[in-house]
Amino acid sequence: IFNEIIAHLGLLELPLKGRSYTWSNMQDSPLLEQLDWFFTSA
Repeated sequence: IFNEIIAHLGLLELPLKGRSYTWSNMQDSPLLEQLDWFFTSA
């Protein structure tokens, strides 16, 4: 179902490579996370 929704919405997956962390909450004591997927529309 997940892949069907992605295809239906026309979303494109952006590769996330070469970084230890791909998201931060930008606080003084930051929460750093590595995202599994990142999608965008054309």
